[in-house]
Amino acid sequence: MMEAEWLAEGVLPQSGWTRVPSEGIGAPEEWFQSEIARIRSWWGEEAWGPGVEASVRDALTDVVAKAVEPGTLSVMLHWPFDVPVPSRVRILLAAGAPLDASGWREAGFDVDEYPGAGLGPGLKCVALREETINGEHLQLFTAVYAFGDESGSVLVIAEAGSQEVFQMTMASLPVLLSSLQVTEPNGKQFAADPVPTVTRKPTDEWERISNA
Repeated sequence: MMEAEWLAEGVLPQSGWTRVPSEGIGAPEEWFQSEIARIRSWWGEEAWGPGVEASVRDALTDVVAKAVEPGTLSVMLHWPFDVPVPSRVRILLAAGAPLDASGWREAGFDVDEYPGAGLGPGLKCVALREETINGEHLQLFTAVYAFGDESGSVLVIAEAGSQEVFQMTMASLPVLLSSLQVTEPNGKQFAADPVPTVTRKPTDEWERISNA
């Protein structure tokens, strides 16, 4: 598979994050037990009430399934609070021409320039989707950090069903994004191209200031 030949690496805090290993989880039950114990050590026994372990296991099961989906380079969970309500962060490859800012806006996202990533210039696209499932009103907060070159795109996608969790994850992501490196199968480092009509240059800023 193409994604098996690519490599995504970046700085990730040890506490508060679960990452599915890129080489796989080996013996699944052993990995689940180890990760559950690690999360429990962060939260302490007072937070580990009835049903908590089952909810944590459900979230881990979902993220393991996502890790083997086509185009996936890495999958993580962020647990910003001592409750089993994480956000999910995925690093994906997308083939074909990258979406420009207007394409993301047409898809329902608010779009801004994102210049602070190790991959190069990109877009920060944020959306809120509301759904009703089994009579329950749900909100899904999504952020897509999109970086493209002529060969396709690298997308960093953060998703959460809680605004508070989503905001905490968004506050943590710049550390990962600033250090993230993606290595192509030929050993070359992926480097994003400037985004047409969006990416600004230092000379643009000087011209804007001088004309003020």
